[in-house]
Amino acid sequence: MNTDGHPPRLIVVGAGIAGLAAAHRTVELLGEDVDLLVLEAGERAGGVIQTDRVEDFLLEGGPDSMVTDKPAGLALCHRLGLQNDIQPTQERYRRTLIVRDGKLVPMPDAFQLMAPAKLVPFLRSPVLSWRGKIEALKDLVLPRNGPEPDGDESLASFVRRRLGNEILERIAQPMIGGIYTADPETLSLASTMPRFLEMERTHRSVILGLAARLREAPVEQASGPRYGVFVSLRGGIGSLVEALVAHLPAGALRTGCRVTGLERTERATRPWSVTLSSGHREEADGIILALPAPTSAGLIESLAPGAAARLAAIEYASSAILSFAFDAKAVPNAPEAFGFVVPRVEGRSIIAGSFSSRKFAGRAPANHFLVRLFVGGALQSEFLDRDDEALLDLGRRELRELLSIEADPAVARVHRWPKSMPQYRVGHAKHVAALEAEIEKCPGLALAGNAYHGVGLADCIRDGEQAAQRTVDTFLSTARRRA
Repeated sequence: MNTDGHPPRLIVVGAGIAGLAAAHRTVELLGEDVDLLVLEAGERAGGVIQTDRVEDFLLEGGPDSMVTDKPAGLALCHRLGLQNDIQPTQERYRRTLIVRDGKLVPMPDAFQLMAPAKLVPFLRSPVLSWRGKIEALKDLVLPRNGPEPDGDESLASFVRRRLGNEILERIAQPMIGGIYTADPETLSLASTMPRFLEMERTHRSVILGLAARLREAPVEQASGPRYGVFVSLRGGIGSLVEALVAHLPAGALRTGCRVTGLERTERATRPWSVTLSSGHREEADGIILALPAPTSAGLIESLAPGAAARLAAIEYASSAILSFAFDAKAVPNAPEAFGFVVPRVEGRSIIAGSFSSRKFAGRAPANHFLVRLFVGGALQSEFLDRDDEALLDLGRRELRELLSIEADPAVARVHRWPKSMPQYRVGHAKHVAALEAEIEKCPGLALAGNAYHGVGLADCIRDGEQAAQRTVDTFLSTARRRA
């Protein structure tokens, strides 16, 4: 496919996972018949994906897994030849703990994020008071009274009306709010956990809906997230970035190249032009912006002011990940679990912890314990004002109090992610639909990333690949008109 004697040129701005997936998919669709350029402002590709090898430890500075029930991530791994590196979680540790009165308490068996699929373990659990348990059981008798089929409500509103305030504060807020580093009072349930809304509509009761799903798939009975659907790569998630970069055409990726301007003309060819911070300009037939929404807003403000305003309205939260490695002797009572979450009402300075050496094999040498702590988010941003050493001190104090770890760590690292997590507020889906309608008025321009249709790795990969498909369709349509 050529346009006026030359292959179409695509510029992808941003080399996070969405941008790399978009670039890779374009090459899959067009092969050598595309001139591809990927511009990354930073000095490396991958965005928030950062896998570090420190001594014999594998540290994930960002996401450490993807889900298998969203197929885009696994499918990409297979197409890249990584299928033999796909690594499941360690089954024996598939459970979650929760902090209650300063102690780590197991979540009830078969408890799924906000409600139980089995009543007996739930009623026996010390996570909630008896008053909280009785209040949660009202879900069994309440009528369907949620929003209209195309409506939305906050996580807090949904949990309060169906299961009560104690489940919201003690379980749903740390479990679901922690995943999105969000305030449950503003978090869109329809855009983050739509399966619970669907359970209310189809089963009337969330508890009954979860019980029905458990009968259909009895293998997945672990408490907390559905850990059986999480996988990683043996070399860490960073190996996915390495494979994507290796599959790009030679010279296609340029790091240290910040885009400061974007223009469109009505020329017959190469209608798009980007300006770099160096002053250099690059022309293209199509542009994919795989950037944080506010950054994209600044680039398209003069081209599509309506879309820019909607992009600018998407807010972000910041977070940090603290990684610590210890000799196993320093953690004699290490929990048989993947990690723990911390309700805000506990008044602690972390939002969760993940036992990396329990979750995936091979993350630490034998007889060592590797743990990650999560700090910040929408509800605790004040902790991120501290410097790295102060954050590590904070983490060591939390490990002392929650896990009785007194020893100094063999390894301690901080990874900061400022303004990295978009906040999916109530009405997010309609907001994005209106945004995308505005973008369609700019042929050859597409958006990709975690701000639109999901924050997980598989979501971002799917988003990038769909942006590539839309861009290729535009190229093909343009070529047909010129033929």
